[in-house]
Amino acid sequence: RSIAAVSPASSSLLNTSHRHQNISFLVAEETIQDETLKAGKSSGDVRSGNRNQQQQQQQRTSNNKIISTLHHLKRYKTNRDIESAIVRLGRKGRTDDALHLYHAVWTLDRLKYQYRTKHSEKQTQNSKEEGRSKSVASESNIELQLFDTDDGREGTTLPPDLTTYVSKSKLRPTTRLMNSAIDACARSHPPARQSTALDIFECAISPLNREDGTKKAGGALSPNVFTFGSLLACCARNGDIAASAELLRVLEAGEEYPDVALNEVLYSTVISACERADVPDVELALEVLNRGVRTLYEGSKGVVVDDKERKMRTKGTMGVVGYNAAISAMARSGRWKMAVQLLGEMILHSRSSPKTSVLSRSNPNFGPLESIRDNLDDPVRPLLQHTDIAGVTVPKPDGVTFGTVLAACERAGEWDGLLNVARAATEYGIDLDGMALTSALHSCQQLGLADEALEFLELMKHLDDDNGEKKGGNGQGGTHTTTNGRRRKGARRPALRGPDGVAYRLAISACARSPGGHRWRDGIRLLDEMRERSMSGNGSSEDCAPDVVAYTAAVAGCSEAGEYTHAMSLIGEMRREGIKPNVVTFSAVINACASASAKIASDRRRGGGEDTEDYGVGAGYNAGRLEDVRLPMTRALRLLEAMKSPKSSVRPNIVTYNAAIRACAEGLNLEGAFDLLKQLKKDGLDPTIVTYGSLMTACERVGDIEAASKVFRMVKEEEGRKRQTREREKYDDHEENGKDEERLCANEIIYGAAISCCRKAHQPERALFLLRKMISEELAPNAATFNTVIAALSEEGRRRLNNIDDARPLQVNNDLWEKALAVYRVMKSKHAPPGVTPNRQTYNILVRCLASELRPAHAESLLGDMRRNGYVPDVDLYTATVRSYERNGEPLKALRLMDGMREVGYDFYGIPVLDEAFKNGVRILNKVGSLGGSFSASSARSGDDNNDSNSYARGEEMMDFDSYGDYEEEMEGEDNNDYQPIDSLK
Repeated sequence: RSIAAVSPASSSLLNTSHRHQNISFLVAEETIQDETLKAGKSSGDVRSGNRNQQQQQQQRTSNNKIISTLHHLKRYKTNRDIESAIVRLGRKGRTDDALHLYHAVWTLDRLKYQYRTKHSEKQTQNSKEEGRSKSVASESNIELQLFDTDDGREGTTLPPDLTTYVSKSKLRPTTRLMNSAIDACARSHPPARQSTALDIFECAISPLNREDGTKKAGGALSPNVFTFGSLLACCARNGDIAASAELLRVLEAGEEYPDVALNEVLYSTVISACERADVPDVELALEVLNRGVRTLYEGSKGVVVDDKERKMRTKGTMGVVGYNAAISAMARSGRWKMAVQLLGEMILHSRSSPKTSVLSRSNPNFGPLESIRDNLDDPVRPLLQHTDIAGVTVPKPDGVTFGTVLAACERAGEWDGLLNVARAATEYGIDLDGMALTSALHSCQQLGLADEALEFLELMKHLDDDNGEKKGGNGQGGTHTTTNGRRRKGARRPALRGPDGVAYRLAISACARSPGGHRWRDGIRLLDEMRERSMSGNGSSEDCAPDVVAYTAAVAGCSEAGEYTHAMSLIGEMRREGIKPNVVTFSAVINACASASAKIASDRRRGGGEDTEDYGVGAGYNAGRLEDVRLPMTRALRLLEAMKSPKSSVRPNIVTYNAAIRACAEGLNLEGAFDLLKQLKKDGLDPTIVTYGSLMTACERVGDIEAASKVFRMVKEEEGRKRQTREREKYDDHEENGKDEERLCANEIIYGAAISCCRKAHQPERALFLLRKMISEELAPNAATFNTVIAALSEEGRRRLNNIDDARPLQVNNDLWEKALAVYRVMKSKHAPPGVTPNRQTYNILVRCLASELRPAHAESLLGDMRRNGYVPDVDLYTATVRSYERNGEPLKALRLMDGMREVGYDFYGIPVLDEAFKNGVRILNKVGSLGGSFSASSARSGDDNNDSNSYARGEEMMDFDSYGDYEEEMEGEDNNDYQPIDSLK
């Protein structure tokens, strides 16, 4: 009844009275208290008698356990022995055993008080009976009782041997034992036993027994800074920010515990609580950090309080642990920029700075830390508030600091920033540990940086050597002990002493993702190194054996390089080693076959001097060359059929089918690609946007415009079907099914492949129409797509001119070059997609197009734009423009252009075409001079500027991307309303 009458907060503290009176096990006591509360609330119930019997039975069981614990306590002679035992049990995670010993000491102290009381009463009684002032009571005549109930009735009697032990034992409760017990609660398997620790604390520091209000026999214990450090550790382990902040506030006030000196551990533990909370409180962590820095500094220097100068109750300064805890809170909350900023401020304000500062602007590895230096002049932005006070010290960041910042970048997916911080740590002189190096390897894997990955992997190989040097002295510095605490559930893994399987897999994947897959041999070498390391037993060899993930990463490297034969040989090695390939492995092999076909086709075209735009089945390929291209595709389709066989344990998924469709596309097998689409639907798989993108690639490779239109219709139908499915689910109120289905609509890849297909099919107007439709659908075509449209218009214009006999180009109604210029102006305008600007290929296509169209003035103007944008025109572009001037009957302007070539650094005397053009210009000048005319380069230049250049300028003002009319040709089976061109580019 008394427990139920108090508040819940006090109730949790009063529960400990049973522990001190009956000294039961924690689990049994909590059960007893719950049953006591239930029995009190249900007084008068007919079943209350049964419950009381259950309580008594549980109490007797608990007392028997107490007696057993007292027998166990007999092996400890001094308080130091039992303190060591409690600490050892707590560090091993055996919290219950540690608390049993602690409570047994309190039970022993209470029994000693009972023994002294009865012994004194016995002496008094003997003195009265025998008339002697001094008499000795026999220990065998004194019986000590444990209490079964709260009404004072005596119950279980201690055995005689325990009574003798109680009379002679010197063990007693002390503050050190209390600290050890609270520390065991803090070290318990998460969550920490915070309420138990607070109960132990409240009961130990109270001078009265809670059950009856009498004075304690041994008196109250005095807490010290270690007591509060252990209590705060319990709160921090549970992420209890409110309790941690309240304890710190009480200590800072100094009224209740004036003898407890504040130190960095207390502040760091509170910051750790902010980091461990379910929602990390970064702002409070920074506030406590800055408050701790200022409080510890003022305490060490002395402050004025109530007009008197005194020393505050502080000790030491804020160390690096508190800063690391604050950075960890930022990492868990995803605020990686703030973590990097705090790291930079620590580097700038720490006393021990490296010889070459990583914050130097000349440092190529400076990376994201540069923003910190720029923002330090802003009084609002700095995170550390007291660095301007003379005497305030900021610790030098250590390996944990850099490792935590690396973890913050890794959690946020900021791979470039992570790599820069890792490089800065190396320059700063910090030896990164295994976890930090693993994070650096992860960034290299995401960025496809093979060289950097190999460097970090090499650093990991020397971790064991570094540990041996640091721990050395006895010749066994490299050895590492293993305790039972490492085996308990939730214990931290030992530090990495070398590259493990994860590190090798990341390094192999980094080699596989390198551009073009040119580092695939390094991936296979690392795979062999894993095998050798696992067999030799070096470092973390137990985790270095190659597995399916490592093999799949190596196969992916072969896939990028098109080395399908090596990829298939790796499959054979896996089977010999007893490793079963999974569906990802087989999909990577099929992708390797696709890349091999593409590589063979590209090499054949370059080697044979064939036109890269016409390489379909009937264009430029004989039977032998076509067979070479299709050989990898054939191997891929065989592998797919093997996966589909009843004997196979690995079934193909949509990724596998997409890879096979790509293999057919690169093998110039359009019919096979559409057959695979039917097969995957028959297998119950839904095609994705990647599926249709690969189908469009197959159409593009052979230049089949009708098949491309068919793919567009399929995408449109599939999108409509999925839209109806979503609407039906919404109508049936099933839209909250745990996942959002991705919309299926044509993307940039599909449009880009279709535009390239139009180019090969010699339909530039259709390519232009698709580009306009991309912009109208708010897609973002890249520079390559724009260049493909310009090339399609230019090539078709030249083809039309070549088909006209004995006709001057200017007399032919060919406006395709004007449309090409319009696309170019869109690339230069503000309406262009982000990051799209004319590049070297754009200028090359346009200059050659205008030169062939006998528009040399426009071509020369583009040469000027090219130079202004930082591109040096090739001599071939100058040659084509000069030749166009000559064919147009304007040798003087050709002479002027050659004069401008000298500014770029070209010598036209060594080029026969330009040399002949120069001689023609000189002959014309001599002829003009003999007729009494006058000519100068400046007049030629001004005359040209007043004619063609101005007309080109006027053309830029008048011509618009949409001024050439709509594409009227109706695409087969498509809705014209969905293909209306846009009215503007906004």
